[in-house]
Amino acid sequence: MELASLIERRYSCRSYANRPVDRALVRKICKEAALAPSACNSQPWKMHALYGEKKAAAARALQGLGLNAHAARAPVLIAVEQTPAKYMSRFDGIVPPNAWAPCDIGILAAHIVLLAEANGLQSCIIGYDADPAAVKELLHTENPVPLFIALGYAEEGAPMPAKKRKPTEDVFTEEE
Repeated sequence: MELASLIERRYSCRSYANRPVDRALVRKICKEAALAPSACNSQPWKMHALYGEKKAAAARALQGLGLNAHAARAPVLIAVEQTPAKYMSRFDGIVPPNAWAPCDIGILAAHIVLLAEANGLQSCIIGYDADPAAVKELLHTENPVPLFIALGYAEEGAPMPAKKRKPTEDVFTEEE
């Protein structure tokens, strides 16, 4: 499938069918997404595919302020842990630790959601964590967990929302 078509079709799904997702497919998506580029090839991430009770506990931790109820309905949550980045030694003392990690994790997330779409799954990136301490305990880490990605099959008949975007001239310029 052409990349432009995937980008046009991909949306943040919030209505998931009660249908399991094959774990081998999730592993395949994460393995391929791990090929995403990162600063100095630091790969400052660890992906945790959560199912069953672990997924339910993570979904509860994401549901503060009345947000992210859809996380509980998604059959899979991928937690993206930010691990310490190892940059080239010439950057030591000049570049703060993990300076580019948020950008790198964003690139990884884009790869995951596009690979999910290419494999017939829908997704939603979740960047709000109401209970970071509970998430860290659940994943047995002291590292930050900046985002989750809900994965699953869209509920039958759930409408794909229209994409409302700013005009190109508001977000893009060409300069010399």
